Amino acid sequence: MMRVAVITPTYNEAGGIEAVLNDLVRTFRTHPTYEWLVVVVDANSPDGTADIVRAFASAHPNVHLLVEEGKQGIGAAYCAGFRHAMHELHADVIVSFDGDGQHNCEDVPRLVGKIAEGNDYVIGSRYVAGGSIPGEWAWHRKFLSRFGSLYARILLRLPVHDVTSGFRAMRVKGYAEHLTLDPAQLLSRQYAYIFQFLPEMQSLQARILEIPIAFRMRENDSSKSTWKDILESLRVTTALFFNPPRRLPSRVSPASNNS
Repeated sequence: MMRVAVITPTYNEAGGIEAVLNDLVRTFRTHPTYEWLVVVVDANSPDGTADIVRAFASAHPNVHLLVEEGKQGIGAAYCAGFRHAMHELHADVIVSFDGDGQHNCEDVPRLVGKIAEGNDYVIGSRYVAGGSIPGEWAWHRKFLSRFGSLYARILLRLPVHDVTSGFRAMRVKGYAEHLTLDPAQLLSRQYAYIFQFLPEMQSLQARILEIPIAFRMRENDSSKSTWKDILESLRVTTALFFNPPRRLPSRVSPASNNS
């Protein structure tokens, strides 16, 4: 039975994290083929998010909580969760998943199913046929999301349409275990860390696949992205262009609309 760990960073998500965890647990029960785990990495939220997760975990032994000393950045939080899932929980697959309701819990088994079929890195994509972003997004938010993916895709010659998607499933053995997970070696500890993983997966000859997802609005939605994040993404992408991981012949699966 494949062990799957869903990694969810949080910061001030007290208003919604319990609902997200309940949705994940309900979804897990309908897919008993896998052994499911959740690792919440909380950045010492002042609103008590960690206390809510701790109480939930007391009744659900497959839910685990890590609390950072302070806010280190979402990239550092994800990497802490990945390391814990691999080294302490011995996960076979890890999934990066937003804790603010923008990702659909029911899509998690879809991504994991594609790993079970033989892919190594599966991306929940908003920009392949069947995928979507919220129509309510402001025009500049839509532009920046599309532009960031297009810029990285062209500059780094990446085989995916949604480079900025944070919803991803990764096979551990031979792949995720070799990614740069030490915060000291990340090109960014913020959201731009995500740009580093795709070239690294290519260098590992990972089978990469996109499947469509509908990206959702969070309640009282407002973007957490700032212009500083956008400039950071451009900086990381440019750095990878000039100093890419050593490339090997890739085994890349084309974008797919299969669910």
